[in-house]
Amino acid sequence: MRIALGIRGKEILGISLLVLLIVSVAIVVHLSTTTRLLLKDASEKGTFQAQQIFSGSTRAVARARGSHPKNALRRDRELRALLESSIGYSPHLVYAMITDQSNLILVHSQRSREGQQAPSRPQIEQLLTLNSLRQLVVLAGRHQVFETTLSLSLNDRPFGAVRLGLAGGLLWRELSATVQRSLLLAVLAFPLAWVVAFVLSNLVVVPLRHIAQGVDRMTRGEFDTAFASDRDDEVGQIAAKLNLLWRQIQEDRSSLISEKTRLEGIVHHFEDAIILLNRDQAIIFANPAAEALLAHPLVNAAGQSLRHILEANHPLAEAVGEVFLRQQPMRNLALTVPDDRGAPLDVLASAYPILDKNGIVGGMILLKNTEPLRQIQSLVDYSRKLADLGKLTSGVAHEVKNPLNAMIIHLELLKQKLNDPPEAVVQSLEFLGGEIHRLDRVVQGFLRFVRPQTLQLKPLDLNTLLQNVARTANVQGAADQITFTFHLDGGFPSINGDPELLQQAFLNLVLNACQAMPDGGAVIIETDRTAGGMVQARVIDHGGGIPAGDLDKIFRLYYTTKPDGNGIGLSLVYRIVQMHGGSIEVDSMVGQGTTMTVTFPTT
Repeated sequence: MRIALGIRGKEILGISLLVLLIVSVAIVVHLSTTTRLLLKDASEKGTFQAQQIFSGSTRAVARARGSHPKNALRRDRELRALLESSIGYSPHLVYAMITDQSNLILVHSQRSREGQQAPSRPQIEQLLTLNSLRQLVVLAGRHQVFETTLSLSLNDRPFGAVRLGLAGGLLWRELSATVQRSLLLAVLAFPLAWVVAFVLSNLVVVPLRHIAQGVDRMTRGEFDTAFASDRDDEVGQIAAKLNLLWRQIQEDRSSLISEKTRLEGIVHHFEDAIILLNRDQAIIFANPAAEALLAHPLVNAAGQSLRHILEANHPLAEAVGEVFLRQQPMRNLALTVPDDRGAPLDVLASAYPILDKNGIVGGMILLKNTEPLRQIQSLVDYSRKLADLGKLTSGVAHEVKNPLNAMIIHLELLKQKLNDPPEAVVQSLEFLGGEIHRLDRVVQGFLRFVRPQTLQLKPLDLNTLLQNVARTANVQGAADQITFTFHLDGGFPSINGDPELLQQAFLNLVLNACQAMPDGGAVIIETDRTAGGMVQARVIDHGGGIPAGDLDKIFRLYYTTKPDGNGIGLSLVYRIVQMHGGSIEVDSMVGQGTTMTVTFPTT
């Protein structure tokens, strides 16, 4: 018998079924999302705790050198405390243990289980691969214990595993309240839909259509528009509940996006280069340091093959290919790669394959620029040379300075004993005296450079010190038609410094600027503050400038381009500035002049 429904009946039935469908879809989306997030959170916490236990076991083996690793793990109190405390880290963890390759329990959060054979458990990763509804069915069925496992290796050989048990019953208990509320909502929604459809069938069609469209957008991941409803009846209530669900999903999504952005921001600011690859060696992620170090566009190259971007014969591409082939990590391999100018650049490369039970699924590359390390080594070598020079100071003082003094005294006595000597003799004596005094100045400069000095630090005004230096240098500068121009910032604070040493350093810089302009000119002295709050002083001349090839040599001891120079002045300036925690930079162009910039921290 065929039952004929009128338009109203069809509307009531259609609207009722539509409401039921909407609520069902919302419940499915909510339950799926909740189940997925709960399992993902439980898996991440388990993995994090497994990594902590992995680190603890590594330290335990390292602390017990000479002992058998298994005994070291069993006896280590810190490791045992870590296993026992891990149970309270997550409400779903029921045990934590370390097994050997034969699944024999070495260490267990329950000591009574140690020495027994560990049963085989399903992995939480397997559950995560199922769809959300299937996950819910598995959790609601026979309560199982799922494990998260982290392999242990010793000397690059498999040793055992860290295994953490996640109770499916506890996971279901946390989900059951959500399921009950969802089922209750479904039970209440259907009769309510009948009542609403019977009374307001004509008015409900349009709002429900909007709600259905909103659910469709939500299932597609579009969260830009909420469910709009200005009604106070059941349709409005449904819209409000869906809005609540929408907000919960949106908040979870925003939280995940924010966390991802934060982590990416941290990695983007690493000085070391980081590159993540998939199983096909295509780029998943690369930070700006990797792009700068390898001089190739990598940041926006997701999905492109690393070998294709770097070219097949690139040393890094070859090394990474070997790691993927052997599925073994590579640590601190010295490579020479071309920089952005084509010059060779030395880097330390490490590559780690990411493996699962089916083989390699990706890899991570870490690159470190060794140039800063080389600069540090250069500074260490420089300091060692200074220390060696310091050891020679006392010998130089006794073996060179004292004979020079004796030579000067006897030369004066010889001049007094000679009565009306020939002109040639007088010239020879004057030349000999001049050379002895020049050698004495060299020895004195050497002693000033290598002799240990104690800083007499006190707050001082850098502007006043520079003006005093200019007055001292003006005696020589005036004769050479040198003028001084000041651009001083009177607003910055004082610095901690030794007035005598700083005056000596800046006097050397100012005199060098004067000597760079033999035909006269203006020496400009400036002070200001940097963006970081440091204090800067600049000495500027418009002389002949310094060739680019000599810029990295001018602070070396005994290096000079002046015929009568001893190569100590700028080395002494560099040392004094370093003793004050500052830095000195030089900017020079041949034919245009030189700018010496000295930077100090403030008090």
